Amino acid sequence: MENNKDIDSYFANTGLKKESKSPEIDRRHKLIKSIELLFPSLAAILLGLLIIIPHAKQSEDSFGLDITLPKQGELEKLHVESSELFITDKDNKVNEFTANNIDETAPGSKLIKLSNPKGKIPTLKGPWYDIEAPVGYYDQNKNTLRLEQNVKVTYSEGYTATTEAMEYDFKQNFGISTTPTHGEGALGKIDSHGFKFYKNQNLLIFTGKTHIIIKEEQLKGNK
Repeated sequence: MENNKDIDSYFANTGLKKESKSPEIDRRHKLIKSIELLFPSLAAILLGLLIIIPHAKQSEDSFGLDITLPKQGELEKLHVESSELFITDKDNKVNEFTANNIDETAPGSKLIKLSNPKGKIPTLKGPWYDIEAPVGYYDQNKNTLRLEQNVKVTYSEGYTATTEAMEYDFKQNFGISTTPTHGEGALGKIDSHGFKFYKNQNLLIFTGKTHIIIKEEQLKGNK
């Protein structure tokens, strides 16, 4: 009997004793427990930041993005900064214009306002016209461009004309101005009530009452 008791005691105290956990397993268990406890705290901190940051004042040396929140209705309108505008005419020629800003005047209107538009209109025979103005309006439906406020038209052969407003029709390759026009070039000076421009004929006609001053050297015959 004593032997049986010794055997039972041996198995109870040593033989059937469970192996203790290794230090590595114990560390992993503690890490998992710590993460489980940490997640709710992080979520609470992030939620607090989302509430506080929009109301915090930005310091002078802080880094941030200058984003202006759009007003109601502006999300539907086209707005592009420092871009190019390509317009195709009746002869499938592409006319390129640049502008500081391109803004649709109203959602879906297809009437685009251009800030400081500049562009080139080539003729069929080689020469071209550079046009620029502080303000312009391009009508996508009519394929017309209206320039306003001190419009400048420069002909590649050495002539420059200025007027207050002009409109160019890309479907007809035809331009017109009904405001007083002043022109200067190698021939002399000219003032008129307006002008008409026919691109395919490379023809510029001054309209209305016209005053021309021709340089004296231009009136002399070749020696």
